Amino acid sequence: MADNTRSRVPLFLPLRLTALRGLFWVAIFSFSAALLSAQRPGGSVPPPNPPPPPPKAPTDSFDQNQLRYGKNKRPASAITSEDDTCFLPPLTVMQSPTIAVATLQIPAKPKKEYVAACAALNDKKYDSAEQHLRKSVQLEPNYAAAWVTLGQMLAARQQTTEARKACSQAMAANPRYLPPYLCLADVAAREQKWDEVLALCSKALELDPTNDAVAYALNAAANLNLHKLPEAEKSALKAVEIDKDNRDPRVHFLLAQIYEAKGDRANEAAQLREYLKFATDPNDAAMVKKYLSELEKPPAK
Repeated sequence: MADNTRSRVPLFLPLRLTALRGLFWVAIFSFSAALLSAQRPGGSVPPPNPPPPPPKAPTDSFDQNQLRYGKNKRPASAITSEDDTCFLPPLTVMQSPTIAVATLQIPAKPKKEYVAACAALNDKKYDSAEQHLRKSVQLEPNYAAAWVTLGQMLAARQQTTEARKACSQAMAANPRYLPPYLCLADVAAREQKWDEVLALCSKALELDPTNDAVAYALNAAANLNLHKLPEAEKSALKAVEIDKDNRDPRVHFLLAQIYEAKGDRANEAAQLREYLKFATDPNDAAMVKKYLSELEKPPAK
């Protein structure tokens, strides 16, 4: 597919905060994508319509709208024998033991279709992946993992209504399965329905309060958008505590936003430095370094 079909698709949360010189918006957990603009025979097609842009803000030295989630050009996690799933970000960092149990009883044919979908995702053959996923859930309507991956694909294509349906099918198939709650929370966050995000994260954390860094991070982002800063800080710190390997360093950036909103410049700078320790994209790191240098300048007398 031609490079001009690539688009940046927000994964879930535009956040507004006050910065050094004004108001601007941030897309924290998002990932760059050839993912999931449609593939069709005979050439490329335009990327899906993006959501409405946020209000224009004064120019800032740090264009945080460009900070992206998961720019490793690998849109899905490879399927593993441990849990037999290939979720998209942010669910790629999940470590919950409830995932593996949910896939043990899936018959061979639908599982074969799911494995084929995962292979297609990693080969960036997205239409093929969707076809295999739909075949998988047709063969086994209770295949919750397949419904979740399908829901994530649809959400990344801005098809939020269909994404909600797929994630809800996963929840109906197995109400004790964690990923559908996070799948729906992701969709709700795209629509900036922060109270719904909190409700879904609360249910997810009832299922697994000790391993789910994704739910805590989403909870923190929702509380930040609702201006509940103590709750946002508590949840973000819990996400960092769980994610000991810093598989998702953007949580440190989220914490920096929270401290910025609280007026705590020292902790804001500390979290940006933590982010930089683990950032893998040089462009993101350069933007954060530039912002950090401005933040650490002594106040003008």
